[in-house]
Formats: sequence, C-alpha cells, structure tokens
Amino acid sequence: MVGDPRLPATAADYQRQYDLLLEIRNKLTDTHDAVNRIREVRDQVKTVADHAKVAGGDDSIAKVAEALTKSVTAVEEALYQTKNQSNQDPLNFPIRLNNKLSALAGVVASADGAPTASSYAVYEDVAGRIDVELAKLKLIRPAREGCATLGA
Repeated sequence: MVGDPRLPATAADYQRQYDLLLEIRNKLTDTHDAVNRIREVRDQVKTVADHAKVAGGDDSIAKVAEALTKSVTAVEEALYQTKNQSNQDPLNFPIRLNNKLSALAGVVASADGAPTASSYAVYEDVAGRIDVELAKLKLIRPAREGCATLGA
C-alpha cells in the first residue's frame, strides 16, 4: 500500500489501524452471533412452554421459561437496541454496545494513520462491557447436556 505522500503516516501506522479494525470486526461478530443465539433459544423456550401448557402440566415450566426469557432478553438489550423501528428511533432509544463499537470502527477507519490512544481506550471499554454480557450468557446455559447452549 502506498500512502498519501503529504501525510506522515507510516506502514506501521496503517497496520495498527488494520489490526484494531479487525479486533472491532471480530467483537461485533461475537456480539451479533450472541444476539442471534439468544433469539433462537428464546423461540425454542417459547415453543417448549407452549407445548407444556397445551399438555396441561403444572406451571413450573412456564415459570422457568419466563425467568430464562427475562435473563437472555436483558443481555440482548444490553448488546443490541431492540426498540428501534425507524431512523428517528435512535433519538428516543439509546444506542447499545454493538452500535458504539460500530461507530468506533467508522472513526478508526476514517483516519489516515494509527488509531489514537482514545480509540484504543474506547475499544477496551466497550469490548470489556460486551465480554461481561457474553459471560452472562455462559452462566445461563441450559442444565441438560445436549441442549442448545447460549455461550459458545
């Protein structure tokens, strides 16, 4: 790659930019994969609870399903803004961790040089908060072996 000769950026600066952008991309992928797993598991739990209700069993399955749904929904809502319906909605509903990380990618990619210390600090903060939410999913694993797992 040949940089703009008017800029003092070096190949090492561009490599640092590339490396941070890859980290951001990978963390976003982990985040979005988790949101997809949450949605799949929530649908499966609803199906099981509905079948149990039709079968006429006691309400213990419904209570467990409701508790599990609340737990995974809380994680989903920390990772991803689920209430946005239109372009105006971000004004009414705060952005979540995935959007913050995505915005950081735009900032890092827009520079002609190495990422700033602030960019690294923001990445560490947001990625750390995402890791906390992903760790919560690992704690919410179904108890039975062979069931779908949330944390992977």
